[in-house]
Amino acid sequence: MTRNVTIFTLLLVSLFAATLMASADEKKGARIKKCQDAAGKWHYGDSADDECARSKVIELDTHGIKRKEIAAPLTAAELKAQEQNRERDEEARKQVEAQQRRDQQLLATYALEDDIILTRDRKISDIEAQISASQETLKSLRSSLARLQAQAAEEQRGGKQVSPQTAKTISNNETQIAKHEAYVEKMKKDQEATRTLYQNELERFRELKRKPVAIQPAASPATAPQKK
Repeated sequence: MTRNVTIFTLLLVSLFAATLMASADEKKGARIKKCQDAAGKWHYGDSADDECARSKVIELDTHGIKRKEIAAPLTAAELKAQEQNRERDEEARKQVEAQQRRDQQLLATYALEDDIILTRDRKISDIEAQISASQETLKSLRSSLARLQAQAAEEQRGGKQVSPQTAKTISNNETQIAKHEAYVEKMKKDQEATRTLYQNELERFRELKRKPVAIQPAASPATAPQKK
């Protein structure tokens, strides 16, 4: 009887020890690595991930059951594409934030559409006044140039050379005319850009104002005021 109990006790201890060892192996994460290389050949063991450096690695437990899968490392092209996507997403985020700041500034600057229209018209009018002033100056310069050129022609008809003073004044007038003509062209472009800018702001302002406002939930019948 004692012998049987001893054998039974030893069996229990052995089973318990085996269970503990298996549990310890599981806790330690004992794994067998498995992967397939570019040629289609399978590799097993601790060196499998070395053999398949560009492939995914599958980890099996001691019973051959799949426990984990390690994705293949990204290729140089994939890494580059990933970085480009990151940069694109970052740029898109910055653009959204910039638009939000512009929208906030727009709503803070103008209360009504008419405010935008009045500001636009005032700026366009200011530019128009500068254009008109330059055009008047151009008219005067061109008249002066015509007189000087006539004077030079008269000097040449008399067999004389154009005097240095007349030649210098003509050159100065031509320089001033070119300068004012360029300025007028620039002002006209600025005027058109101002129209475009304020038209865009007006459309954006209208769009922001059309955005739906959160609707407050209606009062429930229990809390609604009773009609008398």
